[in-house]
Amino acid sequence: MGFEFLVGPIVGAVIGGITNSLAIKMLFRPINPVKIGNYTLPFTPGVIPKEKARIAHKIGQVVSTELLNEEVLASWLLKEEVYKQIEQGIDHYLKEYVQDKKTLQDLLIETVGKERSTYYICEVEEQITEKLYNKVVSMELGKLVIEKIHIAYQEGKFGNILGPMSFFINDNLVESIAAKIEPIISKFIEDEGESIIRQKVEEESEQLLSTNLDTLAEKLKNYEELIKKNVLKVYEKMVTKHMNQILNAIDIARIVEERILSLDSLEIEKIIISIMRKELNAIVWFGVLLGAIMGCVTSII
Repeated sequence: MGFEFLVGPIVGAVIGGITNSLAIKMLFRPINPVKIGNYTLPFTPGVIPKEKARIAHKIGQVVSTELLNEEVLASWLLKEEVYKQIEQGIDHYLKEYVQDKKTLQDLLIETVGKERSTYYICEVEEQITEKLYNKVVSMELGKLVIEKIHIAYQEGKFGNILGPMSFFINDNLVESIAAKIEPIISKFIEDEGESIIRQKVEEESEQLLSTNLDTLAEKLKNYEELIKKNVLKVYEKMVTKHMNQILNAIDIARIVEERILSLDSLEIEKIIISIMRKELNAIVWFGVLLGAIMGCVTSII
């Protein structure tokens, strides 16, 4: 009677363990659909291989909206330890470059390559030239010059410059001269200002790029705290104001989705099992326990 009572729990435990183990296996296997003629066997391929695209898409969405969203990343990037790491990085580079004989241009070429460095330099020079030219044009230097001429005339400074000839200068003559000079200055600035500014910007750029890193680092050491303050200020502004644009450009959801899709089904199986081995084994043993309990109930009934 005792042995007969144990048969039910033992059989139930074996069945429970096998079914749970098989269910877990069916998450990953078979990798490809099994066909008999034109008929595809049900539950093939396994759940994960069959729903790989949908799972990848959903995981990408969850990661981008819940795990690595704008709020989460901003809170991490604005932590005190991150600021300290940035400051330590500035200290490190200043100490490293103070003994480096390479030029700033050499460093740029080593970092991004010759072609891209040339592109970046030209792009920066172009933007600086454009901003300076627009600023000069908006200042209306022709009007400023005329205003200075009027002020000089009213203060009697023409007498010091022209001597006795200043006797022939009157308001009408000043107005006439001003009316002719202003458009000439404005036209000159409009036509020639950009090329003049570009030439000066290129000269300054060339001089800066040819500066040795040790010389530059030595000079910058005097402004170390100011550099740190401004770098951190720019960094904080980038994180708080432009994080949304950065995340849109990176597109974390798409990166995660494409990365999962690029993985072989066997690799996905290996990754999941390595992460959840303990939990999956627990499910198998839970099946054994549940089967044994059901067997006991069956034996009692």
